[in-house]
Amino acid sequence: MAKLRYGVSYWIDRLPRSRCPSYPRHRGRLDVDVAVVGGGMAGCATAYALSTAGVRVGLFEASRIGQSAIGASTALVMQEPDVDFQEVVDAHGLRAAREIWKMTRRAALDFVATIRRLKIPCQLETQDSIYFASDSDAVKRLRRELECRKKAGLDARWLTVDQLWHEAHLNAEGAIRVVSNTQVEPMRTCFGFASAAVKRGASVYERSPVDRIRAGRKHIELRTAGGTVQAGQVLVATGQPGPLFKPLARHFRVAETYVVATPPLGARIRAELGRRQAMLWDTATPYHYLRWTRDGRVLFGGGDQPQPHPRSREKALVQRTGQLMYELSVLYPAISGIQPDYAWAGPVVTTADGLPYIGPHRNYPRHLFALGFGGNGIVQGFLASRILLRHYLGRPAKGDDLFGFTR
Repeated sequence: MAKLRYGVSYWIDRLPRSRCPSYPRHRGRLDVDVAVVGGGMAGCATAYALSTAGVRVGLFEASRIGQSAIGASTALVMQEPDVDFQEVVDAHGLRAAREIWKMTRRAALDFVATIRRLKIPCQLETQDSIYFASDSDAVKRLRRELECRKKAGLDARWLTVDQLWHEAHLNAEGAIRVVSNTQVEPMRTCFGFASAAVKRGASVYERSPVDRIRAGRKHIELRTAGGTVQAGQVLVATGQPGPLFKPLARHFRVAETYVVATPPLGARIRAELGRRQAMLWDTATPYHYLRWTRDGRVLFGGGDQPQPHPRSREKALVQRTGQLMYELSVLYPAISGIQPDYAWAGPVVTTADGLPYIGPHRNYPRHLFALGFGGNGIVQGFLASRILLRHYLGRPAKGDDLFGFTR
């Protein structure tokens, strides 16, 4: 029996070191058009988009490319924001909500098309999403959400109790099905975009945290431990503001999310868990989600809570992931008694309305930001790369302001 690996991401542990690209530390002086800070999905996709447009780009990651927050994710590629449609309507109105959904869906489809065009080997799989409710009140909310989506012309359909059992062997009161979402292997995805950016002339640096940024009249200067960078503009794609932008912290909430990965399950148990053709989400607060890996594991995540004190983090990890395994066994009794192979945690950064902030901020000249991606960080990160490119080129599109700080 494999030993349970606490604090170790399945993705990071399973990827051979020989498959992990290595980039140098930043040393000396560098002159670029744009400095991108952050080597997750948003940073790598933005570096790729800018370099494809002929812009001289330098990307700076404090740790390793693709191995920070995205390496701890479950890598679900959703065609919708990480918030109910009705909530966005209540916050911003029907017209804005439609545009936000349209832009997110287009970003998800473009993301998949770009992966295929670049031939990134990231285990891309098309999967529908099923959002299920387990009590009468949750069913009412879910039916209202479906009605709201249908009135707005969004594609979704209701699953009855029998249909839900046929699809996922779940004992629940009803569900919404959304077709043609996707799942990927997150680290390989980041590696692919970083490699594509380098092939187009971008410079990528790992283990090179930026500890100071100063904006001047004609350029902006960044300082790393190894040197300085002069750029025309800086794009901050770090997910959360961090110590360099403390005044922006009030816009964001940082929580800890948890994930467990079972061992590869045998054929008998797999048969009791239904078809493996959909990603599952419940409507609980906090919500949970389930996906399969290619080697027959279940990844079950959620249980978000405020970030614990560093001294309590290990204890919280053990407690919360143990709770996740219990909740998984309630959904699927066939799982009972099985211990996970992996249990880990990662940050999830959200905003008051559940939408990321992408674009300029009036208090920071020569800066563009991509922050607060929530639980759909891969698609929102890719969407950010497109919006940031348009801002840099001076050609913002309709709807870009819906993700800005002025909304």
